[in-house]
Amino acid sequence: MFRSLKLTLLLSHTGLILLTNLLLANVSYFYLINTLENNQKQHLAFITRHAVQSVNGYLKNKADLLERIADGPEVINYAINFREAALASYLAGYHSSFPNLSFINQQGIEELRVTDGEIAQNVADYHDSPFFSKCLAHPNQVLILPQEPALQAREPMLQLAIAKHQYFEDRFAGLLLATLPYQKIAASLTDIRFSAAGYLLLSDGNDTIITITYPSSRPQAEPIKISRSQDEEGLPAFLSAKDPQRIPSFQRTTVRGIDSLVAAAFMPELQWTVMTVLPHAEFMQQVKKLRISFIILFVVFFVLAGILSYLLANGITRPLARLTRAAKAIAQGNLNEIIASNSQDEIGKLIGSFNTMTRNLQETTISRDYFNTILSSMQESLIVLGRDGRIESINNSTIVMLGYEKQELTGKPLEFILKKDKAVANCPFSNLDEGEILRECELIYLTKWGREIPVHFSASPMKNSHGEIYGIVCLAINISRRKKMETALRQSEAKLREIAITDELTSLLNRRGFMTMAAKQLQMARRQEGHVFLLYADVDNLKWVNDHLGHHAGDQVLTETADLLRATFRDSDTIARLGGDEFAVLLIDPADEKSLISRLELNLQARNSQEQRSYELSLSIGVVRYDPEHPSSIEELMNRADNLMYECKLQKKQRRR
Repeated sequence: MFRSLKLTLLLSHTGLILLTNLLLANVSYFYLINTLENNQKQHLAFITRHAVQSVNGYLKNKADLLERIADGPEVINYAINFREAALASYLAGYHSSFPNLSFINQQGIEELRVTDGEIAQNVADYHDSPFFSKCLAHPNQVLILPQEPALQAREPMLQLAIAKHQYFEDRFAGLLLATLPYQKIAASLTDIRFSAAGYLLLSDGNDTIITITYPSSRPQAEPIKISRSQDEEGLPAFLSAKDPQRIPSFQRTTVRGIDSLVAAAFMPELQWTVMTVLPHAEFMQQVKKLRISFIILFVVFFVLAGILSYLLANGITRPLARLTRAAKAIAQGNLNEIIASNSQDEIGKLIGSFNTMTRNLQETTISRDYFNTILSSMQESLIVLGRDGRIESINNSTIVMLGYEKQELTGKPLEFILKKDKAVANCPFSNLDEGEILRECELIYLTKWGREIPVHFSASPMKNSHGEIYGIVCLAINISRRKKMETALRQSEAKLREIAITDELTSLLNRRGFMTMAAKQLQMARRQEGHVFLLYADVDNLKWVNDHLGHHAGDQVLTETADLLRATFRDSDTIARLGGDEFAVLLIDPADEKSLISRLELNLQARNSQEQRSYELSLSIGVVRYDPEHPSSIEELMNRADNLMYECKLQKKQRRR
């Protein structure tokens, strides 16, 4: 019983929720993927900036350390007393920070070199080296330089040098030269961990590539690998670029044969390039996890939607099933069937009417005349249709509602009193032929005089003892009063909105309405590159009129000004009284500024010459043009126009003097 209706409601509700869920999931999925990709870009950019800052910080610490070494008394005393053993012991104490430390005299000759804490025998001549001249030109400053060819090192390194001068005598005390292997610089970046498969690439712009991997993700790989660029394959071209403009901040490219997301930064002080590399496959793993989460969430939501739809369908069909069982019991002679219902909807009202009918039947012998009396006492319209769909009987409420006599409707099809609109087309009347109940269709009845009456329409088939349908009972509830109240409420809301943006005295827009309309006009002008002018007008001597002629005359001045502006400008222009004696007009594509001012002044002179009154209408005007190439807000335009208007008013006062 009512299984088809329940199934229809269940499938319709579930299908609608499923469709909505699919749309929302599709939009949300692509939005979250885009967000995930942007977050990944920002994270890679952050790691790259952090790596650059770490390298700069590491070199700054080493430069400060070399400066402190150069300030030591052993260095100063060696320049005076040449105590080589003391200087060598002093420099050897810093071998853990600098594998090579050399003392170079003023002629550029390396007098002492300490390598790995021991004095080295080889002596180099740096007199003709560019770095030596550069250090002498910047005394007491630590310079970071590429490796000198004179230093034959097994691995690439940087040089830190400082030309020390004695403070009191300002005399050259010697030059300290320290080497810093790339391996130590790269070691300062091994604590940067951002991904299981990601890694850092550093290029000195010449021939050396430093690779720094995440140790825990690749246990058998070396955390730091130094290679030559000519031995590497599949590196981005911009990795060895020395021009910062050629280095993109972020891009997707192939690195060492692997599709990767890459963020790069350039260090102009060292001419180094720092690049953070994340294989795109790892990013797709995150996308895959997101997709699985979406599928699980979708399944859970769909199950919950199915349960909710079942509960809703069951809640709708249960009272109808009870009503049907009770009707069958009464048809079999059992008049003790009373249906309990607390619902106030149309089904609840129908059940209430059914219970009233049952109680009346319990008190008296059932007859057709008495049954008709019950029907006639119902406040709702009730129509009984035959098997052919034609009207057989109506109650008094239907006669009062439609204005027809009973004989005028008997034998007519139900469509005779229905307005043929989309509601009728969408109402499933065919379900009645299958024995199902039709409920909650909002239709329109047509009276004898053509007046439309909105109703809530329900219908139920009548069956005999053999289960055959021999008629249909149609119940309609007049909802005209509710519709009128809804219409009145909408009209009241529209009226309130109109009052909120209209000036009561002049019927022009007020400041709020003008600001709203003007902002929209400026947006259109910005898109279409149209010409827009803002005219700001102030009524002169309004206070004198109010003080000497009364506020009634002042109101007349304001209304006359409003009429003047209406007569001067087009209907498409936005005219408003901003408050007090201030008016504004926003003009779209006028001829030019001079013509609109001239037109307003001519109309003002004509009005003053025609009308007999104890005052002369005068306006101070300021006009500004909106420039699409330099967009500005309506507030800025109003301030500029107000300033021009004020200058106009001052000029008038000066001419009167």
